[in-house]
Amino acid sequence: MPGLRRALLALFALGVLFAGADVALVLTSDHETQKALAAVLIPLIGLSFIGTGTFAWWRRPLNRFGLLMTAVGFAWFIGQLTESNNAVVFTVATFVGPLYLVLVVQLVLSFPTGRLDRVSRAIVAGAYFTAYVLTLPVFLLDGDLNPPKGAPDNAFAIAHEPGIANVVDLVTSLLGFALTAATAYVLIRRRRESTPAQRRAQAPMLWTGIVVIVFVGLVFAGNTVGVPDDVIGLIGFIGFVAFVILPFAFLAGLVRTRYSGAGAVGELIERLNAPDTRTGLRAALADALGDPTLELVYWRPSAGHYVTREGHRVELPAPDAGRAVAEVERDGKRVGAIIHDAALGEDPSLVRTAAAAAAIQLENERLDAELRARVEELQSSRARLVEVTMGERRRLERDLHDGAQQRLVALSIQLGLARRKLADDPETAGGLLDAARTELEQALAELRELARGIHPAILTDRGLGAALNALAERAPVAVDLHQMPEDRLPAAVEAAAYFVVAESLTNVARYASAEHASVRVGRENGYAVVEVRDDGVGGADPAAGSGLRGMADRLAALDGRLEVHSPPGGGTVIRANIPCAACA
Repeated sequence: MPGLRRALLALFALGVLFAGADVALVLTSDHETQKALAAVLIPLIGLSFIGTGTFAWWRRPLNRFGLLMTAVGFAWFIGQLTESNNAVVFTVATFVGPLYLVLVVQLVLSFPTGRLDRVSRAIVAGAYFTAYVLTLPVFLLDGDLNPPKGAPDNAFAIAHEPGIANVVDLVTSLLGFALTAATAYVLIRRRRESTPAQRRAQAPMLWTGIVVIVFVGLVFAGNTVGVPDDVIGLIGFIGFVAFVILPFAFLAGLVRTRYSGAGAVGELIERLNAPDTRTGLRAALADALGDPTLELVYWRPSAGHYVTREGHRVELPAPDAGRAVAEVERDGKRVGAIIHDAALGEDPSLVRTAAAAAAIQLENERLDAELRARVEELQSSRARLVEVTMGERRRLERDLHDGAQQRLVALSIQLGLARRKLADDPETAGGLLDAARTELEQALAELRELARGIHPAILTDRGLGAALNALAERAPVAVDLHQMPEDRLPAAVEAAAYFVVAESLTNVARYASAEHASVRVGRENGYAVVEVRDDGVGGADPAAGSGLRGMADRLAALDGRLEVHSPPGGGTVIRANIPCAACA
C-alpha cells in the first residue's frame, strides 16, 4: 500500500502541474475575458476531481471509480487548453474538450463499483462515438465551433462547407440528447431497484450525477430546436454547477453514510439495551443497517457449520451472489455471521461496529439455535438408532436361530442318541458324545462372537487399549495402533470409540482395498479424538451407506461429531470427536 500511496501523491502532484499550466495559459490568453475567475475556477475544479479520485482510489484500490474520477480531472485540464493563443493547441483542445463530459457519463453509470453493465457500456460507447467520430466532420468542414471573441482559427479545417457541418452538428446534438436521456433513465431505474442501504449510500452522488446528465441533455435539445442562447446559457450554467459539485457530492455521501451509520448503531445499542423491547435482533440490525434482506446465522462449534435460528444447517452465500458476510466474534470466538446486501461492503466499518454491538445478544441467540439444532439432530439420530436397533435385533435373532440354536438342537439330539447307545454300544455312544462336545464348542464360539458384537467383555474388563489391540489382531489388514489412552475413559466414550474403530476397520476390509491402516486415540480440548486412516482407494460417502451414518448417529447421541475425508484414490480418514469430561 505505501507504493500505491506514493504513486497517487505523484499523480496529484502531476495534476497540480496541469493546473499551473492552465493558469499560465489563462493569464496570457488573448480571448479570455474573465481571467481572475478562470484562474481560480479551472484549478479548483480539476484538482477537486483529481483529489477526490485519488482518495477514492487509495480507499478502494480494486474499484475503478477512483481512476475514472481522477481521469475526469485531467480531462478537464486538457479541455482548458483552449485558453491557448496557438491555433493548433486551441483546436486540439476544443476537439478533445468533451472528454470530461463523456467520462462523467461513464463515471455516474459505473458508480459505485467502477464497472459497467451491458446497457451502460453501449451508452458509453455511443458517447465516445458521438463526441469524436461524428464531431470530426464539423471541424474538417469548418463548422461553427462557437469560439470566444479573439480565439484562434480552426486549424483542422480542410474545406469550407458550413451547411454540411451544421447538419452533422444537428445529428450530433440529437444523438447527444438521446444518450443523456438513456443515461438518466438507467440511473433512475437503478435507484428504484436499489435496497435502502444502497440508496442511502449513493444518494448525493447519484442525484448530482442525474442533474448533470439531465441539464447536458437539455443543452443538446435546446441546440436542436433553436432555443435562445440566453436560455441555453442558463441551462448550461446549472449543469456546470452540478458538475462542479460532483466530487463534493461523493465525499458528502461518504460522510453521510458514516454519520448516519454511527447514529443507526447508537440507536441499535439503545434498542438492544432496552428491557422492554420486543424487537428481535435480526429486525433491529436490518433497521440499523437499512437492509431488510439481512439474515443472521449462528456458528455451531461442535458441528463445524452455521445454522439458522431454527437450528437448520445453512451454507454461506457465494462471493458472486450479490451478498456479503460479516462474521461476528466475541472474546475471540466465532459466534455467528451477518449476511447482508453487498452494497454495505462499501462501508465495512459500519457492519463491523453493528456486529460488535450485537455480539452479546447474538451469542444468546446462538445458544438457542445450538439447542434447537441439537434437539433436531437427536430426534433424527434417535429415529435412525431405533431403526438400526430393530435391525440389529432381527440380525441377532436370525444369527441365533441359524447358528447357536441349530447347534444346540443338534447337541440335544446327539445326547439323546448317546444315552440310548450307552448300555448296548458304548463305542458308538462315545463317538456321539465327542460330536456333541464339538457342537457345544462351536455354539459357544458363535455366542461369544455375538456377545462381542453387542459389547465385548474385554472392553469392560481391560479397557479401550486392550479391546482395540484385539480388534487389530483379528483385522484382515495390517493395523498399527498409536497414542492409546493410558487411563480409562468413561464407559460410554470407550464404547463409542470402540465401535467407531470396529466399523471403520470393517469398511477397510470390505471396500477400501487397503494394505495398511492406523488407529489413534487421543485427548484434545475436552474431546476424545479417534482417528482411523487407511491407504485404500478412498471415495467413502457418509450419506451412501448405513455404516458411516450409524457411526454418526451413535456419536450424535453423545453430542459427538464424525468427520470423513476420503478423496478418490487418496485413502480415507475417519475422525470422531467425542465430548469427554476426563479429556480436558
